[in-house]
Amino acid sequence: MDSERFKNIIQEYLNGGLSEEAKEKVDRWYQTVSSEEVQPFADAQDRDRIKAEIIAGLPIPQCVEKKTIKLQKRRWLAVAALVMLTGLGSALFFYKVDIRHELLQQNQLTAVLTLPGEVRAVKLPDSSTIFLSGNAKLRFQETGFQDARKIYLDQGEAFFDVKRDSLHPFSIEAGDVDIEVLGTSFNVNNTPTRQQVVVGVKTGRVRVTAKENHQEHILTAGKGLRYHTNEQLFTAFDTNPAHINIWTTGGIMLDGASFDELQDLLASRYGMQLKANGLDTKRFSYSLLIPKVESVDQMLTMICTIHELKFRRNKDEIILYK
Repeated sequence: MDSERFKNIIQEYLNGGLSEEAKEKVDRWYQTVSSEEVQPFADAQDRDRIKAEIIAGLPIPQCVEKKTIKLQKRRWLAVAALVMLTGLGSALFFYKVDIRHELLQQNQLTAVLTLPGEVRAVKLPDSSTIFLSGNAKLRFQETGFQDARKIYLDQGEAFFDVKRDSLHPFSIEAGDVDIEVLGTSFNVNNTPTRQQVVVGVKTGRVRVTAKENHQEHILTAGKGLRYHTNEQLFTAFDTNPAHINIWTTGGIMLDGASFDELQDLLASRYGMQLKANGLDTKRFSYSLLIPKVESVDQMLTMICTIHELKFRRNKDEIILYK
C-alpha cells in the first residue's frame, strides 16, 4: 500500500467514514504500532516516552473514562500515522522527532509553579507582568499569547500588571470565576481548599463573572470581591489600593482576615503550618499592616499581642496558645 492510500484510510478512520470491518483492521494496526512488534522509533523505551509526551501535550476535553481513552487513541493514532508516513528509515528519525516537538509546542500550555515562601515575577509575551506568591500555579498558551491573552490561575495568589491593548482583552480563569480587563493592575487569590476567590483592584477596571450563575460585577480601584464557591455568592469590600500588592515587596496587609486565611498566608509566603492549641479560632479576626516583614516571628508577635496569645515554633510548625 502506498503512503497516500494509507493516509486516506487513516483520515477516513478519524472522520468516522470507515465500515466496522475496516475500523477493526485499523484498530489492529494501532495495537501493533503501540506494541513491541513494530518500532518506528529508536527503541521501545523511546517509543513509550514519545507516546506519553504526545498524549500529554494534546489537550483532551474532560469526559467519561471510555470516551477519554478513545480520544487519546485517536490522537495517538493520528500522530503515529504521521510518523509512519515520514518513513521508517533511521535516516529520517530526527525529522520525525522534530515534527513531534512542533506538535507539542503548538498545543501544550506553559505552566509556572512556585514553592512555599517564593515570590516570582513572570513576564508575559505581551509585556504584562505577573507576581506569583508561594504555592501558586498558573498556565498560559505561550504561542500566540498576544492574540488571546488568556491566563489560568489554578491556585494561589497573583498580582497582575496588565499592558493595555483595547483590541485584545486580557482574561483570567481562576477557579469558578472569570476575570476580564483591558489594561489595569489587580490582585487575585484563588484558594481551592477554602473554596473562595478574592479579587482586589489597584488601578483601572475589572469585570468579574461567576461561571455557575453568571453574576457579573465591575470593580474599580480600591474595590474588592470575595466569591464563595459553595454558596455561589459574592461579597464586596473596600480596600486601600496602595496596599493591594504590598506582599510583592515583602510587606503584609490583613484586613479582617480569618484564622483559615492566616493559615493560607503563612503556608504560601513562609512555608509554615499554623495550628491552634485549644483555641476557638472561629471568633478571631486579624487586621495588620506591615510595610516590610523582617521575620515571621515579628508578624506573629504583633498578632499574638493583639489577641493576648503566645506562640511557639517546632520546625515548620507554629502553635498558638493561651
